[in-house]
Amino acid sequence: MQEDLEQRTVSVSIQAAKLSGRVLRSAIAAVLQKMEQERTTPKVGRNSMKRLTCKDPGANTIEVSGRIRSFERYARKHQVRYHIEKELGTDPPKWTVYFKANQADALTAAFKEYTQKDLARSARPSLLSQLHKFKELAQALGRDRVKNKEHGGPER
Repeated sequence: MQEDLEQRTVSVSIQAAKLSGRVLRSAIAAVLQKMEQERTTPKVGRNSMKRLTCKDPGANTIEVSGRIRSFERYARKHQVRYHIEKELGTDPPKWTVYFKANQADALTAAFKEYTQKDLARSARPSLLSQLHKFKELAQALGRDRVKNKEHGGPER
């Protein structure tokens, strides 16, 4: 039973000429109200669906396929409040991004920057293909050097 309980500590600083029960009660009420407000207000970045739709249930969606981590970086940069859910059973994986309607401009900017980087990434060749090409080039140069030595070609 003891391991199920959690201990939390809250520090409250009160400046008053005379500390009475009323002052202490109002200070604790203010702290509890602030904690509740922080718990229900969506923070910038990734949120739970409950926190995102707490005050206003209307959330818009966008589907993202590919690299979701890089999208999250741009969403935080543009201060978008969002929630991500993965669609099960799809290959490649797809995610649904929920966001608030009042954040549409920020999300559009984040999505635009994300797609530009994603297109640039897909246009450049992969590191493995470049390594394979250089490996073949090195093997060809080695074969040419061996042929030159066998035929008595110029030595370096």
